[in-house]
Amino acid sequence: MKTLILTAMLLSPYAVCCAADVAPGAAARQDIEAAASLDSLLRVRAPVVSDESGIRTTLLRDAGRKLGFRAGMRARGAVIARQLDARAAALDKMFQFSTLVSEDGVLPPVVDQAMDVANFATGQVRTADLVLRIAREERFVAVPPTWRDYLLTGLVFKNVDLPDPDARPKNDVEAETWRQAVSAGWKDGGAQADAILAANFNRLTRDYTGMLTYSALLQQGMIRRTKVGEGVRAVAGDGAELHIGERLRRIVTRAALETDEGRWHPGIVSASDPKPPVSTETGPVVLVP
Repeated sequence: MKTLILTAMLLSPYAVCCAADVAPGAAARQDIEAAASLDSLLRVRAPVVSDESGIRTTLLRDAGRKLGFRAGMRARGAVIARQLDARAAALDKMFQFSTLVSEDGVLPPVVDQAMDVANFATGQVRTADLVLRIAREERFVAVPPTWRDYLLTGLVFKNVDLPDPDARPKNDVEAETWRQAVSAGWKDGGAQADAILAANFNRLTRDYTGMLTYSALLQQGMIRRTKVGEGVRAVAGDGAELHIGERLRRIVTRAALETDEGRWHPGIVSASDPKPPVSTETGPVVLVP
């Protein structure tokens, strides 16, 4: 009798309903959580923007920034070139490399000088009123350099190509991302062009002043002159190629600072002497945006 009553209770709708209110075990909890996760996944919808993982946004930003950088650098380079051309006569007068080239076609070395130099080491300090150093050796040149060879180096003037169509914006949201990236790149590109010009101008003035320093030291006997040897052959070559009246020039002895002060011309150079003059009557080169 008890068995029949228990069986009836287990099979009744009331019993099933009450069983649902009982706290589930570990396995039941996992099933419920899995069902909840699946349900949340089914409700997921893509955002309004057409970029499921951010990859396309990154692509647009990179492409836009690179394009803006190159275009900004080119645009600023064009402005710099125009402003330099407007000052061409003054710059030609300031930097006359042709007057420094020897009859042998050798561009003189660049000599740096520093005054009141101090070197510190453990337990000692070494000072010098004047330090001279050959920063760059002399070399043969077919054509003397000009300020253009210095100041325009590294600037970009060629046209900038647009990226592939896949790397261009396709809707308003992407267009805004693109505009921000291109604008940032354009600004950086212009700044880079200005930095290149500044570095180029420093190198130009250093080299030209250093070559003038060499000429001054040569007159003062403080540096030994570059020696060039020349060989001449009436005929040279072989059965495939013939050279007539061939001349070969080479640097036999490079310029070197004179360490024997007895060879110096007294009273010409001292630590207080200024650097060789460079014409500045036109003022420094200042370019505006």
